[in-house]
Amino acid sequence: MGDESSLNQAIPVNAAAMVDGLEYFLHVRRPVRLSPDAPRLIVVANQQNRTASGLLRVCIEAIRQFTPEPHEVWVVDNNSPVEKLGWLIEQPDVNAIFSRTEPIPPQARRAQTSPVRENAQEDRGSYANAVGLELGIRTIDPASRHIMALHMDTLPCKGGWLSFLISKLSGSVAAAGVRLDRTRIPEGVLHVLGFVVDFQLFVRLGLDFFPRPPLLDVGDRITTEFRSAGYEVFSCRNTMWEPQLSDRLRPDSPLRRLPVDRAFDDDGRAIFLHLGRGVRKATGKHIKGLSAQDWIRFADREILGGSWDPEKNRLLNGE
Repeated sequence: MGDESSLNQAIPVNAAAMVDGLEYFLHVRRPVRLSPDAPRLIVVANQQNRTASGLLRVCIEAIRQFTPEPHEVWVVDNNSPVEKLGWLIEQPDVNAIFSRTEPIPPQARRAQTSPVRENAQEDRGSYANAVGLELGIRTIDPASRHIMALHMDTLPCKGGWLSFLISKLSGSVAAAGVRLDRTRIPEGVLHVLGFVVDFQLFVRLGLDFFPRPPLLDVGDRITTEFRSAGYEVFSCRNTMWEPQLSDRLRPDSPLRRLPVDRAFDDDGRAIFLHLGRGVRKATGKHIKGLSAQDWIRFADREILGGSWDPEKNRLLNGE
């Protein structure tokens, strides 16, 4: 697959959506159709090179391996080069939205700015992530009970991780995530890298994923609006704020010294990993911490090696 015409042949443009004043033209492929009770996992992707595609690949494979519960995976690709899309089109169990419209913020459009791809990619960040999530919720079954937003540089690493998060939702708890971000507002907000929400409540409250700078980044408003409406949110304990949690893992666990976010369930088991700055690391724009290439190698070797194995899972968690 090398150009737009080949993409059109594989999946004709079959949808359009108006998001924040701009019309997005979409190729939608939906091989999986489950009942509204099955959670919809929405992964926003941008594949600028082979490494970025590798981040998305291991994310999808980890979801497959550690999510036995019925669910729909939706990948929203934000206008990646056509030659990077062929492998994703071939995934038999992944619903995909291929957007062919560059997500340029309204202020840039008003200024009649037309950045080339490389510059736009560096600047669009949170806004593009929000657009991808908005395209996702406009395409899934509107009767869906739960949706989960995910970054492409994340890895579930324990079976039952999704059921654990959903079990935290109740009449009073409207969202559950793998990390609380405390850097923007004192009470913290669920980070959009991985949280599941009551989608029907989300719709009733008229929520969206757009950032509200300077205080609220992409997805932050969901937490603040849920609280304003009288609901609570749940967050896993995470080594971002409690690095000592890694001491609960067995000394020979490969997760013990991994320099990334690790989220834990109530029994002290690591269930979810997050690289951080994954797309920027893949394109060489961020170099601190574990590299994207080392993350992919670790995922292939330690997380995805072979089929799901309870014994291996216990080793990862130091049990």
